[in-house]
Amino acid sequence: MKKRRYWLWLIFAVVGLGLVSTIALASMSGIPGEIKLFPGTEFSLSVQLPFRLVDGEGLSVPTPEGKFFLQADQVGRQYYQVRLFGFIPVRELVVDVVPEVLLYPGGHSIGVMVNPVGLVISRIVPVRGIDGGEYYPAAEAGLQPGDLIIAIGGQKVTRPEQVGQIVNELAPRLSALTVEFQRYGQNLTTVIRPVLSVQDDLRGNQRQVYLLGVFLEDPASGVGTLTFFDQNSGRYGALGHTITDGLGRSVEITDGSIVSASIESIKQGIRGLPGEKLGVFVDQAIIGSIDKNSKFGIFGKLAAQLDNPFFDRPIPIAFNHEVKTGLAKIYTVIDGNQIQEFDVEITKIYRQSQPDDKGMILRVVDPVLLSKTGGIIQGMSGSPIVQNGKLVGAITHVFVNDPRMGYGGFIEWMVYESGIGAEVQSTAQDLARAC
Repeated sequence: MKKRRYWLWLIFAVVGLGLVSTIALASMSGIPGEIKLFPGTEFSLSVQLPFRLVDGEGLSVPTPEGKFFLQADQVGRQYYQVRLFGFIPVRELVVDVVPEVLLYPGGHSIGVMVNPVGLVISRIVPVRGIDGGEYYPAAEAGLQPGDLIIAIGGQKVTRPEQVGQIVNELAPRLSALTVEFQRYGQNLTTVIRPVLSVQDDLRGNQRQVYLLGVFLEDPASGVGTLTFFDQNSGRYGALGHTITDGLGRSVEITDGSIVSASIESIKQGIRGLPGEKLGVFVDQAIIGSIDKNSKFGIFGKLAAQLDNPFFDRPIPIAFNHEVKTGLAKIYTVIDGNQIQEFDVEITKIYRQSQPDDKGMILRVVDPVLLSKTGGIIQGMSGSPIVQNGKLVGAITHVFVNDPRMGYGGFIEWMVYESGIGAEVQSTAQDLARAC
């Protein structure tokens, strides 16, 4: 009896392993699980033995040569089954025809200003008291570098200057102040005793101030690039990656804004040392709000009318499977606020079924951009990538050891993150149900 049970389990294990291997083989053979298309587009797929593709009625759809062609005529979903040897189901192929998304490529240089939830402690330092002694108020309170200070004395803090104001307002009458902070996502509370010290002001005059013995990071701010915008909804996407603090952690944002920025100079990138755009915020004229900071960039709503001199009308976005290796264009600012067009080559594509910010590798081949910047530099993140008349992605990272090279993210993920894609998916599903 035990022997029979053993053989049954072995047979089930072999069958299960074979099925998993077959599904993996189907994926490796280039048969995807889902394909998104816009109406009016064509899609072709090679289906080779031992696999067959059948429709909802069980009919084989590829040609005798193993080619499957589909003309996307109307919004809705079509379901096909991938079968091993024509009769063993191994996976489903969903062809999802969605309403076309048309967007303006960006390229605008923007200043990013955010109000984070709290301030990060970058360093714990000693404080020299007015009696000449050395004290460690923050360390004695149990605070550590990396802690996120949320409130002091019951008052929320989002700017470093607020800390000094609150401490020196409360410390003369309170010997100890309550500090609310986060450590590894856990909310904690401690009590700190500020130390009265002597500091020089900007004019060289000495004054007495209460200090905590911490260095706090300035809120995230800097120069980046707008990726796309939609004039109908006013939604935009930028950067192509999350805003992080000095420890590489994603910054939780209470509110923020983007402003116009002017590039005053370029720090050229070299092997081992990334370059950088050096810019100034132009009159701090707000051109948009920030309501989302995610792995795929920052997103919000425009407060000003924008245009791109290279595009007098919006262009379609490309789905991941439409992006090809080969030449493409990027749009970015390297002087003042003038958007320029540069040549790049997409050298490698990572086919993704799940969102990720590194979908392709690209190389800068434009001689003008190479002579000016050395390749991809900080501040260029978010620069839109256009190929064959479609918006395909955005620059996200530079290769430190070769600034001519970098990563790009697929535009599809950014559009969904912006909220525009969610509306499209919802519309497509509703129309499919109506049919």
